[in-house]
Amino acid sequence: MTSPFAAVVYADGIYPDRLLRQVLAPLRDAGVTLAGVLQVEQLPADDCHPCDMLLEEQAGGEIVAISENRGKHARGCRLDIGVLAELAEAVQSSLLDEPRLLVVNKFGKIEADGGGLREAIADAVALGIPVLVGVPMRNLDSWRAFAGGLATELAADADALGRWLAGHGLRGIAAIDAREPQWAM
Repeated sequence: MTSPFAAVVYADGIYPDRLLRQVLAPLRDAGVTLAGVLQVEQLPADDCHPCDMLLEEQAGGEIVAISENRGKHARGCRLDIGVLAELAEAVQSSLLDEPRLLVVNKFGKIEADGGGLREAIADAVALGIPVLVGVPMRNLDSWRAFAGGLATELAADADALGRWLAGHGLRGIAAIDAREPQWAM
């Protein structure tokens, strides 16, 4: 049996957002209902700071800035905890729409400390919704304590993700390009 949730384990600072988007795009294109959040790549702009982060809420497509805007010359990054809490509530509410998959871009410091999207992850598992979560190496011990041995740990690899998704009825289909496997229901 495939585990109810999986961690896409990655080196600190090497986010697998492009990989997750690549693997999930065909599911979205096929009309599969998704919930959760994925980081959005930003185009460089004059007023952007390297810490600025945008997340796309998967159920509705809303783009949300989760970093405090402290100006382009600010030192240090600040996550806007209030915005993250609102986003977590939206993700949790979207679970009522019975998505086929919950995806969370990162089990970050806030989740490791017991907040953020942690409750949505637990609720999805309790509802039988498969969960795919990016986990940086620095938070792997916290993730393991939270998952309690129920989660699979996957390499940041399209084939590994595809096999896990297939185990939840989200089967792979022929690749358009050998470097970009496509996945669907």
